[in-house]
Amino acid sequence: MRSRYRTALGAALVALTPLLTGCATAGMTPSASVTTAMQGWERWLRLEWTGQSRPAGHEIDGYVYSTYGSPIYDLRLLAQGLDTGGNVVTQKMTWVQGTVPPLDRTYFRIPPMGAAASYRVTVWAFETVQSQSYW
Repeated sequence: MRSRYRTALGAALVALTPLLTGCATAGMTPSASVTTAMQGWERWLRLEWTGQSRPAGHEIDGYVYSTYGSPIYDLRLLAQGLDTGGNVVTQKMTWVQGTVPPLDRTYFRIPPMGAAASYRVTVWAFETVQSQSYW
């Protein structure tokens, strides 16, 4: 009886492992050292951006380029303002509107942020369309 219980428990834990791993990723918090939830995003996406000071704060806009052969959606960018020591003093997570077409680009704009010595923008997370029936 115990052997069956242990086997069933082991099977349940193996089945739940992907779900538990996904929850841990979803709960990640951006910081000076944690700038993405998607390690290796640079293989599929490239960012080009500029920033300008405005009366309401530092505004960032640019393009996200896809080098992937399928559409990318639910794309979130992380913008961080850093002090001279590289510490995060301000940050903002922003959704990119719409879908990034395969092998193309999409415009993005990050609303004004607080003052900082420098800024960086990284891809926090995204999803890819796996079916060709999307188009």
